[in-house]
Amino acid sequence: MTGNPQPAVGISQGSRPTSWDLVLGGQRSVGSAPSHALVLGGIEGVQRRLTHADEAVRLATLPQLLNYGPAGLTHLIEALASNSSWAVRLAAWRLLSQLQQPEAQAACRTYSPFRPVGGSQGVIVAYRRGERNFSYADLENADLQEARLGGINLLEANLRGSHLRFCNFSGAKLQQTDFRQADLQRVKLSGADLKGADLRGADLRGVKVSGTSLRGSQLSEETLLEERLRHIWHLQNYGGQGQDLSGQDLSKADLRDLVLCQIKLRDSDLNGADLRGSNLEGADLRGAYLHRADLRGANLQNADLEGADLTGTELRHAQFQGANLRRADISRANLDQANLEGSLIEGLKHSATLITGVIFPDGTPLKPWWW
Repeated sequence: MTGNPQPAVGISQGSRPTSWDLVLGGQRSVGSAPSHALVLGGIEGVQRRLTHADEAVRLATLPQLLNYGPAGLTHLIEALASNSSWAVRLAAWRLLSQLQQPEAQAACRTYSPFRPVGGSQGVIVAYRRGERNFSYADLENADLQEARLGGINLLEANLRGSHLRFCNFSGAKLQQTDFRQADLQRVKLSGADLKGADLRGADLRGVKVSGTSLRGSQLSEETLLEERLRHIWHLQNYGGQGQDLSGQDLSKADLRDLVLCQIKLRDSDLNGADLRGSNLEGADLRGAYLHRADLRGANLQNADLEGADLTGTELRHAQFQGANLRRADISRANLDQANLEGSLIEGLKHSATLITGVIFPDGTPLKPWWW
């Protein structure tokens, strides 16, 4: 039985490779291989993949260059300087910026893939004129202390080593922004989105993080931050199942859609916290302060909320089946469409609570006479 012919690996009997042959990297100069040949292994194979038509292949190849010493560094600098893909140049810059070799640092300065915006003064002037989009801006070592830049878009911008103390970034778009070694002391980040931001070595002491997303952001041992912010960062990135955070200050934290089963939050401050859609099944929330928190759609089945303060809390569609609500206070809360089936409610305070569509502890939608 004869099968389909297979491409040859390497070169046999001294012949030159033909189109679609597989060429073993390190055995023969990549320049002698035809344009369609697939080069396997070695620096030659990596070099060939850097010219691949598929940008994703080039991006995946870049980190491999770090395994080839000076030769790999040379090709990485070439990718930064001349690759046809801006995304590849940016990825090469990020790799090189983490290396200590003088030639790597010089290349980062010479071939910056970020767009010039006139430095800190250029940003401030343009912002005052109504400009908000400064994505991919080159603001390395910029001085923006005390600047009011609420709602600014600094997506994937370079703010490495920048001076930002007391800056107002409320509601800012800071996804994938490079803040390495930046001074962010007492910066206002309320409502800001820092998904994927690089915070390694940054100083985050005293920052305001009401409703701030730090999902996917990077910290390091050199990052300076207070215990409250570290807890919020850890919860957003790893969840909090079974952890003991009793008595902690998590007020106004963005804790949406997290797995917090069996977490211990006894006597914790969750005032104004955003817990929409989070799974708090079996959580210990005894005596917790949840005033004006947002628990829409949260799973609180079998949770212990005895004595908790839920005044003015948003509880629409929350699941309280089997929960302990003894002596809790849900006055002025919005309990519409919530499920209290099987919950314990002795001493529950419920003055002016909205209860449209509630399933009561007896499993019926009929309001008890004593409510």
